[in-house]
Amino acid sequence: MTSLFTSAPTIHRARATKPLFLGLLLAGLALTSVAETSETIEFTGNAYDLDSGDLLYTEEHRLERVDGVPQQETVRYITPEGDTLAQKDMTYWEPARPAYRLTVTDPERTETVEPEANGVRVDSVESGFLDWSDEENYVIDGGFHYFILDHFDTLLDGNSVEFQFLAPTRTRWLGLRLRPTEQANGQLILELNVRNRLLSLVISDIELTYDIDTRRLMRYAGLTNLPKPGGGNYSANIEYDYTGADQP
Repeated sequence: MTSLFTSAPTIHRARATKPLFLGLLLAGLALTSVAETSETIEFTGNAYDLDSGDLLYTEEHRLERVDGVPQQETVRYITPEGDTLAQKDMTYWEPARPAYRLTVTDPERTETVEPEANGVRVDSVESGFLDWSDEENYVIDGGFHYFILDHFDTLLDGNSVEFQFLAPTRTRWLGLRLRPTEQANGQLILELNVRNRLLSLVISDIELTYDIDTRRLMRYAGLTNLPKPGGGNYSANIEYDYTGADQP
């Protein structure tokens, strides 16, 4: 046994295999890199007026993922006449807290949100920097969907989830509560409300419907983050269509 480690032939063979070992290692790393699955997913959301049922606008989503993890997303908001209301470009540094730039045509303005290590920098109607900590969940814009996916089993079990949501036009965190209200026909219905009692008097609840099997958002009903030309934000019933798309 000792000769296996001390004889000249064994030492010589070990030296000869080093390049082979490194080659196999590099090849393995290359295969790992090649094995990453990149995909682009496109889907739409039609936003209807809550009262009249008239089509207000359509969301056109183009999402890029690597191994199922969101990387980039562009959302175009189009009127029924084909005009562009706004465009939002998101970069998912973290699924629940993306950076984004929202360009609105009417009223003409730009809103940017840039997460950093200890908080988020906001440039909107008001501007500033907001801290965050590990004590609570902090969520930004479209990252809300991925926050729900991370807590989907908890919600399926009938438990509520609380988090802080960025209100960029006020440059503040808004405490929200997400609670399941119904499971029926393969769907999970969630209610989103403001935790602050006074604010809850002026901000109506939002209802979300998810398909349990695919965990896709099928319907969103309530106040949106899209500004209206006349002031304020749209309130809408948004129905999502994933025809020809993989699960987003």
